[in-house]
Amino acid sequence: MQEESQIEELAGNDCKSILEKMIMIEVKNLKMAYGKREVLKGISFHIKKGKTVGLLGVNGAGKSTTMNLLTGYLTPSEGKILIHQTDMRKYPGKAKKYIGYLPEIPPLYKDMKVLEYLMFAAAIKGIREKKKEVERVTALLDMEDRKNDFIKNLSKGYQQRIGFAQALLGNPEILILDEPLVGLDPAEAKKTKELISSLREDHAIIISSHILSEIEELCHDILILKEGLLVLDNSTVSAKRRASRREYRLTIKGDRDKIQEYLERFDGLQNIQYLGEKEPGVFEFSGTAKNARDIRDSIFSYLVSRKLNVYAITKVETSLEDVFMEVNSKEEQ
Repeated sequence: MQEESQIEELAGNDCKSILEKMIMIEVKNLKMAYGKREVLKGISFHIKKGKTVGLLGVNGAGKSTTMNLLTGYLTPSEGKILIHQTDMRKYPGKAKKYIGYLPEIPPLYKDMKVLEYLMFAAAIKGIREKKKEVERVTALLDMEDRKNDFIKNLSKGYQQRIGFAQALLGNPEILILDEPLVGLDPAEAKKTKELISSLREDHAIIISSHILSEIEELCHDILILKEGLLVLDNSTVSAKRRASRREYRLTIKGDRDKIQEYLERFDGLQNIQYLGEKEPGVFEFSGTAKNARDIRDSIFSYLVSRKLNVYAITKVETSLEDVFMEVNSKEEQ
């Protein structure tokens, strides 16, 4: 029995070790102050391999400071950052080898040619087979046709792509991307989003962006900062969105007063509101379900039995933008 217990304990330790290795970024009680001004007030989170996390917040919330701390550009006032279980403060050189960083304004030497710059960046990163690695990233970002052009002669979107290429040199397991889609035209943005999606499985990625629809499209999890505090993480964002799913929007043809009367009689709905006439004789209403169960079928059957023509019954989904605006509302306490 003692041997079995020891085996179980060893197996448990192995599982714990595997889970710890999956955590690529771990932030513990991170604080940052510039003089008396606190920019971060003690935030904690972790990001696992295979996850893409969106970092959101209004200007001044602490996003850029968080990014600069994660990359080792700044040193925190308090707290700990572990990159692939390596303490950024104690071993910054080792920790940074795991990171590919794309700042909002890419660090480009614009009098260099594209190929020259990427070879230079690969040398700084200590990559041994520089030529082979530069060829890999230029192919990945479809840049072979412009690699001999001077950077200063290229569009802002293409320069952003070069910045992304330098972040990918060395195939780092962690990608930190600050506004990766800024300045891109729709075609370039589509390619970049496809690239990020293709990298998600084998990397831990953190993206900061003001474009909430793109964060929603690209990210598994969400972190929202407000005044230096982590006010919402993915579990609370998801909870807010689930809570909103009790609202229904109904488009019905018939006599408006009769429709309202029937809806108010229906036991599963409350807070019935008239929203307007969509077209002659077709009216839109909203109502809130009394519980989280999907009641669209029962609403439809009930209304049809009252000889009403039901054009649509939809659940109202709260968007990430709705949650973000609620968090940053001036009226919020």
